[in-house]
Amino acid sequence: MNRVNVNVLSAVDTASQTGTMIDSSNFFAASFQAVFADSTAAGSINIQASNDVYANKYLDNTTLFVPTNWTTVGTAAITAGASVVISLNNMSFRWLRVVYTRTSGGSSTVNVNMYATEA
Repeated sequence: MNRVNVNVLSAVDTASQTGTMIDSSNFFAASFQAVFADSTAAGSINIQASNDVYANKYLDNTTLFVPTNWTTVGTAAITAGASVVISLNNMSFRWLRVVYTRTSGGSSTVNVNMYATEA
């Protein structure tokens, strides 16, 4: 069993942000912690999943593939720049990404770190 601990979104919190896709084909559980560098950010953190088919089984470079159909599978509201954690268990998604949707405030940065367990 392997564990993955990486930053999946690092951006300004003064605008809505979308992280890059995460290949989650071997994950069976993951958690995402959003941390804000200031106390004025408000909005939401969404974890989105896609099962779009990566059709080229002969090309071992999924960075050339970009999923287009996304569905929110986890969400947390942000108030006063407070950190939040979203946990996903028994996952069966091919792709994941993090979306920060700003509603007000923000004057610094948002960082989202993922900790996942792989089969």
